[in-house]
Amino acid sequence: MKYFQKNITLNTLNAELKRKQIVHMSVSSLRRLLFLIDFKYKKDDNRIVLMEKPHIAGQRTRFLRKYKENLESDFKRDVIFLDETWIFSKRNAIKSWQDGSSKSMKRPQGYDGKRYIVLDAGGKTGFVENSELIFASKSNPLDYHGEIYKYRDVY
Repeated sequence: MKYFQKNITLNTLNAELKRKQIVHMSVSSLRRLLFLIDFKYKKDDNRIVLMEKPHIAGQRTRFLRKYKENLESDFKRDVIFLDETWIFSKRNAIKSWQDGSSKSMKRPQGYDGKRYIVLDAGGKTGFVENSELIFASKSNPLDYHGEIYKYRDVY
């Protein structure tokens, strides 16, 4: 079984545990056991998995250092945050068994439907006027950053 690459259900987990001769129990007993060890069946939040990648954690640390330096500077610069997100027109959240750590999360997979990119910019005085942007993605569904970079100069 390739963990984190497909949705693990009670039936598939129980079959794998029996196949590897780890434990033999009913599906209902397995469900009770998972609850006892603090696993919950809930909607996946893949942001946890993405945020814990080492290069992303390093970028976050570098940003926070520069941000703190700016706050402590005699010549503070206004900080404008640009944020982007995306949604799919046909996306339904998937549920899985999770224990609250990123180790139990399934890796993000492909999605169905058209992808829409949403961008906006703002700071301590509010959103930058006319900075919002929503558009349908036309690129590789696994990498939409190329399209976002095209709009970078708008801001």
